[in-house]
Amino acid sequence: MKIALSFLFVLLLGYSALAQAVTRTVTTRTIVQGPVQTQNGGMAPDFNVTSIDGKVFDSKALLGKVVVLNLWFVNCPFCVQEIAMLNPIVDQYKDAVFIGMAVNSKTQLQSFLKSNPFKYNIIPNAGQIMLFKFGESDKSGNFDLKFPLHVVIDRQGKQVLKMQGVKGVDAVRQELEKQFAK
Repeated sequence: MKIALSFLFVLLLGYSALAQAVTRTVTTRTIVQGPVQTQNGGMAPDFNVTSIDGKVFDSKALLGKVVVLNLWFVNCPFCVQEIAMLNPIVDQYKDAVFIGMAVNSKTQLQSFLKSNPFKYNIIPNAGQIMLFKFGESDKSGNFDLKFPLHVVIDRQGKQVLKMQGVKGVDAVRQELEKQFAK
């Protein structure tokens, strides 16, 4: 029932309001570091997103490639902190696809990225996708999403890593070593 009401609420207030609500809700959750419970090994959620430079990323079309997702927003201090650690990983693993889903608008991201270059393919206004595809549902049906969140999807489309926090950067690096050693 709560999910249905939440969906109706989203439709009524619009996508921008959801992004603002997600930002307000998760800002206080960036303090927690460590793993997020997940069912690694299961199929990753489907997604179809467009980057700020117009590239389309469809999870089905990405089968056969290793995909690394970073879920973040510009006012998240840990998200900003880890950008400098993530960029060298992009340089090292050129055969992987790196996608950064952000809550923020295209304009906000473009302004932020001028002084904080991030080598991932940046997806604006992705709050709804992030929350409902990668968030965790509690017993009451409420969704929660902690930032930053790292997800690695293998060549078969299976989610092999889901980890929250700056510690997730090392986990991404280790998982990519495994994926590319095969």
